[in-house]
Amino acid sequence: MMVHESTPDRPALSAESLQALEAAMLTYAVTGTAPSSLEPALAQIAAEARAKQLRAEQLLIALKDVWYALPSIGRAGTVDEQNAVLQRVVTLCVRAYYST
Repeated sequence: MMVHESTPDRPALSAESLQALEAAMLTYAVTGTAPSSLEPALAQIAAEARAKQLRAEQLLIALKDVWYALPSIGRAGTVDEQNAVLQRVVTLCVRAYYST
């Protein structure tokens, strides 16, 4: 028996916002700039997520999808170093989401 998919289409972040986030995260990952360099892109996706009534968890999934798709991440230090950097990015994203 097949199960009918009853989940409505969920709103998603725009391609433009995701591209801006990807560019900012790539620059951050490659050059090692200050985490504050990500704030404009994170503020943009956070504002869009709130406007589209996305939950914080949905926003973080999108953020991590972009992060792990970056080709430079797999080459950037140890797994522990990569996780520490990602934790900083997630913290900034959560702050942007809940700021008003």
